[in-house]
Amino acid sequence: MHRVIRIGFCITCCWVLSGDIAEAQQSSAATAQPSPTKSEPTPIPLSEFASKGHSAAESLRDIEASLSNDQTIATIEKRLPQLANEIELRTAQMAKLLAASMPLQVLHYMELDMQTFRDELSTWNHELTEHTKTLDDQIAQLDRLSKVWKSSLRLPELSRTAPEIVKRVQSLIDSISRTQQTAESLRERGLSLQGRVLEATAQLETTAAAIEQTQANAVRNLFVRDSPPIWSVWVQTWKEESRAPFIRRTAVSVFAAYIRHRPTVFLLHAIIVLLLLFVVYWFRGEIHKRIKEEPSLPPATPVFDLPVATAIMLSFLITGPIYSTAPLFLQAILGGALLIPTVLILHRVVDRALFPIINALLVFYFLDQLRLITAPLPLWRRTIFSAEMLSATLFLIWLIRSNHLPAVSASTTKLFARVIRSAIQIGLVVFPAALLANVFGYLNLANLLADGALRSAYFAAVLYAVVRIVEELIVISLGTRLLASVRVVRLNRPMLQRRLVGAAKFLAFVYWLSLTLDFFAVRAPLIKSIEAALRANLTIGSLSISLGQILIFLATVWVSFLASSFLRFLLEEDIYHHWRLARGIPQAISTIVHYAILLLGFLVALAALGVDLTKVTILAGAFTVGVGFGLQTVINNFVCGLILLFERPIKVGDLVQIDTDVGEVRRIGVRACVIRTMDGADVIVPNGTIISNKVTNWTLSDRCRAVEVSVKVARGVASQRMVEVLKNVAANHPGIIKEPAPQAYPVDFAPGTVSFKLRAWTDRYEDWIQVCSDLAAAVDDALTRENIKIA
Repeated sequence: MHRVIRIGFCITCCWVLSGDIAEAQQSSAATAQPSPTKSEPTPIPLSEFASKGHSAAESLRDIEASLSNDQTIATIEKRLPQLANEIELRTAQMAKLLAASMPLQVLHYMELDMQTFRDELSTWNHELTEHTKTLDDQIAQLDRLSKVWKSSLRLPELSRTAPEIVKRVQSLIDSISRTQQTAESLRERGLSLQGRVLEATAQLETTAAAIEQTQANAVRNLFVRDSPPIWSVWVQTWKEESRAPFIRRTAVSVFAAYIRHRPTVFLLHAIIVLLLLFVVYWFRGEIHKRIKEEPSLPPATPVFDLPVATAIMLSFLITGPIYSTAPLFLQAILGGALLIPTVLILHRVVDRALFPIINALLVFYFLDQLRLITAPLPLWRRTIFSAEMLSATLFLIWLIRSNHLPAVSASTTKLFARVIRSAIQIGLVVFPAALLANVFGYLNLANLLADGALRSAYFAAVLYAVVRIVEELIVISLGTRLLASVRVVRLNRPMLQRRLVGAAKFLAFVYWLSLTLDFFAVRAPLIKSIEAALRANLTIGSLSISLGQILIFLATVWVSFLASSFLRFLLEEDIYHHWRLARGIPQAISTIVHYAILLLGFLVALAALGVDLTKVTILAGAFTVGVGFGLQTVINNFVCGLILLFERPIKVGDLVQIDTDVGEVRRIGVRACVIRTMDGADVIVPNGTIISNKVTNWTLSDRCRAVEVSVKVARGVASQRMVEVLKNVAANHPGIIKEPAPQAYPVDFAPGTVSFKLRAWTDRYEDWIQVCSDLAAAVDDALTRENIKIA
């Protein structure tokens, strides 16, 4: 028994000892492996203290300057409370408006306001993010500098140096610490600001989502009754709304906040109006100066008789983006401020029969604004809406029955009168439909029809007035001394005026059409449908092409033709006139410019089509080799045409003889030339024929042409006398030039006769045959006077 106990005790001791040995080995192994510690910064050697200290001081100054000059945080801290307050007021107002079933166009404006605020907050968020990254880098740089210099301050050999060095190092470390604290403080402020910006963004996102959902519901439920019929509204509702104020405190607060936060907007607008007023008065003075010179001008310039209204209208074209975030109440005031001068201007430029329509548009606009102001009061809004639609319907019926429609006159074109009549007919359908929809509770449909039609009419009136102003500005501008001195303007003023006015009308029509489609909530889905159709790919084997690429290809080629025509017109009408170029060079330059622009446009069109131009080069080479055999004559004429353009052996206007055809060169094409013969025929001569065959150019070196008259006289006449008579006849002829001088000489002697030839030169190469005939008749008359008999 004791033996068993001793054996168990020995086994236990061995097990304990083996565990202790293993632990000891593990601990020794652990102590043998060094524990990972943070790497200490490498101290700066004492010999480099001066240079490294100077470099550290410069880096520190740069960081301090950056921190002191950076106004990002200060600017956002100043503007964020104002913007947050305005956002809070706007979101509160929009929440009430969303509950009142607002028209789609108002919802669209609310969405634009939210997007503007979101863009500004997004910009601030991006600026703060970049600013925080910069501060983090600067703080990390300052931390490294501090650690390095603190480590260097513990060098043993530093204690044996001058105490001033230690003081300077300690001063540098203190400056680094202060700058680091400043940077960390700015970073904390920036992070706090960024949090507030994100809070305001989240608030906007919530309101924007509600607006988007309301818009989707309104579009989806256009033909769904969204309100009870107007006759089923309780009398108690009428009493409650009659005691409620029309203009809510929230709308007034939003309006006041906008004015308080943007005090310079109205000042800027006023300055623009004053500048435009000065310009309009200057144009008006120019008009009065030219009235006596151009009697047709006064009827074309009635707009400048209202300089204030014209300046106000033009100012809204410039300041429109400034009021992008204006509240609805201010937009209503600004719309009235724009529509009133529009009405005054239209009274000057349209037929008097249209005055009732113009005045009615102004009245309906103010009724619209009253309806929007009373939007939180559904019964008031629906009552005003019904009265407005009923009034509009009765007004249009009165227009048709009282013969107040415009007739074709000096101020009303046939197209304009037809457009007005069509608009009235459309209104007679839209306004009664909107009235019935409002009465039976289809408010979304009623608002869409009425607002779309009325807003389209408002903008049509404004754009028409703007076009008339622009038209008169074009007329006056083309007559100013600066533009009138340009030859192309002076020679083509009516055409340029017509083209520019046409372009202004086209752009105005496109803009009005875009707005009208947007008013009826059609533009966005239409654009999506068109984009989907343009992106649809047609795949044939390895070829994949879309309708959009085809349209871009055609548009690019068309634009290249337009650019070529415009450049050649400018060259031929103005630029060539100022250069003294040899005859034929302008036509050669124009032809080269034409084909160069077309080639460039074709290559750009191919690139837009998605064609790899390297493959085009390979295909063009193969095509040239393959087609060259079948089109040798065409290619030969093309190359010869280039030779004619560069070498210029013949030029446009030259008098040439090719075989038996004599005529004037009218055109040098890339394949053939057109020769106008003396009998009025146009001869098409291939370029290869001109290059390879003999061509007589009577006007290559100059515009003079020799004329000859042969005379046979009987023997007995002195040769010297005959020569003098012929020379005198040529010298006195008006079609004969003095240099080279006329020459006369005997050319043949026969038994009873002597032949003489008179050679003279004329610069009337185009009718040299007539000159030759007149000269022959003059010779005959002279010989008769001298009693010289012709054999």
